Amino acid sequence: MNEYIEVKFRRNNKPLRIKRQVPEGIELDEPDPITRTVSIGFSPANEIAKYRVRRVCQLQGWDPGQFKLLISVEDGSLVLRGVDQLALPEGRYTVRVRLEEAKTREQTRTVNVDENSHAVSVVDVETDDRDVAVDLETCDEDIKRVLDASSFDGDVAAAWLEGDSRPTKKACLLNLLASLRVRPTRSAPLIEHVQSFYQIGTERAYARVDREFLPRLDELASDPKRPFYREGRPVDSMHKKLIESIPKDIRPQFSPDRLLSFRGEGSPSLQAVVAEPPAGYDFTFADIDLDLGNALQDVAGFVVHMGELLGGDPTNHLDLRKKLAKTSAGDFLYYKLA
Repeated sequence: MNEYIEVKFRRNNKPLRIKRQVPEGIELDEPDPITRTVSIGFSPANEIAKYRVRRVCQLQGWDPGQFKLLISVEDGSLVLRGVDQLALPEGRYTVRVRLEEAKTREQTRTVNVDENSHAVSVVDVETDDRDVAVDLETCDEDIKRVLDASSFDGDVAAAWLEGDSRPTKKACLLNLLASLRVRPTRSAPLIEHVQSFYQIGTERAYARVDREFLPRLDELASDPKRPFYREGRPVDSMHKKLIESIPKDIRPQFSPDRLLSFRGEGSPSLQAVVAEPPAGYDFTFADIDLDLGNALQDVAGFVVHMGELLGGDPTNHLDLRKKLAKTSAGDFLYYKLA
């Protein structure tokens, strides 16, 4: 038995192939590809399929409500297989797909998997083609200081913002700077302890910060007003990539087991995962992002829960601009959507 489900993407009625699978998700076959997380919901669509799935779960010893699939990229498509040859029984299934930084129309599709055969689900994708228009003419002094000290892809940050990098990355940087400029207050913002940003993604960025950045967050977490909450050691392995971003010559001094996570109150919530600085260092490193509080189950997890899509989409910083503009951070947003 070799049953499986093939998920093909299509954009503007043309095939949109997957270039490759990476630990964090997939890359589409497009110019300047980014890593996109993929969320998948999977459930049996009739009583016969439900009975067969329950039987597989019993034989495999899985928890109720859990059904495991192996997910791979084959010939430009996502392929969902059972954990062994008998673990995806024939039947009728509902498949729901979400793709980071894209809209998937008619997300939920029902497919029939015949014995010793496979089903194909075609998902129409609309990518986000918005751009950002940056204007640093009246830039705040603290934000300008950080930008002047930051660089990406060989360019100083100001030049990088004017270049051809992905608009979501530019929005991510500018949103984080605006948020750091006003949290916890305008008069005593966290940005005072930020030295520079050195790596930027579509939803988070890595920064070099003063040693005092960590005790300042601890102090805020102890404040009765609770502008920040101390979450302790981060559970998501994604945050341990902060250590991998540290220059190799000093990386051994920083331990992935000594990261501390703090989350700001309100929404959007500013999250900072900070590496505890070794003795003698007057600086350390931080993973900073803005979180809407939605958990994400992605293709790297290899576990699909039946019946629902756990969590939502990753933070889209282009969409986040409108929400931030209604907060005190709005005075420090130096870009518009184009």
